[in-house]
Amino acid sequence: MGCLRSKMANKKSVQEWQDQFKQFDKDNNGSLTVFELRDLMRSNDSNIPDSQIADRFIAFEGPTGDKRITLDEFIAGMEKLQSQIQEITKLFQDADKDGSGYLTKDELRPMITNVYPSLSDSEMDQIFEAADKSGEGKISLEEFLSTCT
Repeated sequence: MGCLRSKMANKKSVQEWQDQFKQFDKDNNGSLTVFELRDLMRSNDSNIPDSQIADRFIAFEGPTGDKRITLDEFIAGMEKLQSQIQEITKLFQDADKDGSGYLTKDELRPMITNVYPSLSDSEMDQIFEAADKSGEGKISLEEFLSTCT
């Protein structure tokens, strides 16, 4: 959901989020169903799978469990998502030692082994290959965001 997350959350104001919410609240009841959220997400050029939409719905819905996302829950979820993107972007930039805008396996390794010190080389290779969606042998910020969010 990285592509979606960055497009929906980055550089958008609360007013823009409110406008999107109102546009996709098709029955004008002041809340979004999982289907309305899916349509909103897909309108942001996302090819997010339904399982990730369901995960995002649960994260936005909060503790109420009422199967609806209110405007306040949506705004709070978007603010949290925006904060997560900023934190992950900083991690990426800190790991990008050569400033190329990409992470190599050698740049990614310290970050991963800091969390998983006993990680084998083959496990590291699997993590890197899963994140390197383009297959270029390096991970862009967008690929990193997609993997981490």
